[in-house]
Amino acid sequence: MQDELALSPPEWVKDAVFYAIFPDRFRNGDPGNDPPGTRPWGAPPDRESTFGGDLWGIIQALDYLQDLGVTALYLTPIFTAPSNHKYDVVDYYNVDPHFGGNEALAELVGELHRRGMRLILDGVFNHCGEAHPFFWDVLRRGRSSPYWDWFTIRGDRVVQEPYPNYTCWAGVRSLPEWNHANPAVREYLLSVASYWIREYGIDGWRLDAVEHMPPDFVREIRVAVKGANPEAYVLGEVMGYAAAWFKHGALDGAMNYRLWEALVYFIARDSWDAPQFVAHLKGLWGSYPQGNAFASYNLTGSHDKPRIMTLCGGDRRKVALVVATIFALPGAPAVYYGDEIGLQGGEDPDCRRCFPWDHSRWDTELRGLFRMLIRLRREEPALRHGDLRFGEARGRVFSLVREGPDARILFFLNAGEEEARFPLSRPALDLLKGEPLLGTLRLPPESFAFLKEG
Repeated sequence: MQDELALSPPEWVKDAVFYAIFPDRFRNGDPGNDPPGTRPWGAPPDRESTFGGDLWGIIQALDYLQDLGVTALYLTPIFTAPSNHKYDVVDYYNVDPHFGGNEALAELVGELHRRGMRLILDGVFNHCGEAHPFFWDVLRRGRSSPYWDWFTIRGDRVVQEPYPNYTCWAGVRSLPEWNHANPAVREYLLSVASYWIREYGIDGWRLDAVEHMPPDFVREIRVAVKGANPEAYVLGEVMGYAAAWFKHGALDGAMNYRLWEALVYFIARDSWDAPQFVAHLKGLWGSYPQGNAFASYNLTGSHDKPRIMTLCGGDRRKVALVVATIFALPGAPAVYYGDEIGLQGGEDPDCRRCFPWDHSRWDTELRGLFRMLIRLRREEPALRHGDLRFGEARGRVFSLVREGPDARILFFLNAGEEEARFPLSRPALDLLKGEPLLGTLRLPPESFAFLKEG
């Protein structure tokens, strides 16, 4: 049994700034490995289209990412699968050849580590693709297959039409779920999770569909992964509250969709006021153990949600408020690829557009804001490690404090249409303007400020 220290969230996550990449849409580094039917880069995406993005392209873009300030990457699934999203895995031990294969992953990990950066991959351990050889064997041989009990099937043979007679993710017949009650299934999946940590040096996993899996199995994944590397990060795709997962010791951190949704309600849609938003924050902060809260993944967006720029109606000022709040709170900020340049997109698959490498299509002012906030977080330890204290909340205005041992960082946000004023109890430095302040902070409409008290 591993000790509790070995199962604690890794310290490096507190200091991380993640960048989430949907590999087919980020950058095409090797057109020679493009799948048949690859569409022109930047064409409107649909559910079936592929655009040729690969791991070689990510390697080529590392200078760009490091200039932005990114310190860790999260990639959606990269293992061999027929789809563009790769959540229908058919081979857990090989990177899809259209993404560059295992050679490209080894090169990517090596280059990231050389730069002091980290990589977590997407672990699809709830289900596989219908073309996975184990499920394919069940389709061909029925109950005589040695893998029959690796899945949960009703009846004596597999039926796919008109409705599948086996358990599958969200009722999608092409995504049969593993039978986690079978010890052989667990052993197989745990060996996969450990293999890529041990043999390729990846720095952790984001566990897909974690809410569909047994909590004791999720904890087994965490134990196995940390057995291979105690500093590995185990992140869960949790759409609701994650408290039970933390109490069970199953996860280091969660994708903080509850924070993301609150920011959408408060800033993008103007449907919450500041007291509602802060009450929600207090509920989140009070529900999670502090170590897990600091190790959670505070996302600007994801491949499953409309783009934040689109949700904000194309208003850069609102996007800035969302992003600034994420960087002011405990947890690792996580930038969804393209959010930093104002990439738009509606519901899936539109939120998975290609990254436009034509600089003339970038919102350079917004990208500058991301760089500034990332730099500020790197330079101010209180924003990474400081305790959270809540200030006032009124109308569309709120404040909070990050309390460090040597300094206090005060964050103020005005999401309203009129100037807001905050009395200051002691002298402070405006970290974004580099100006000293005394007496009162006057905050214009739709703006924010970071002040430092020494």
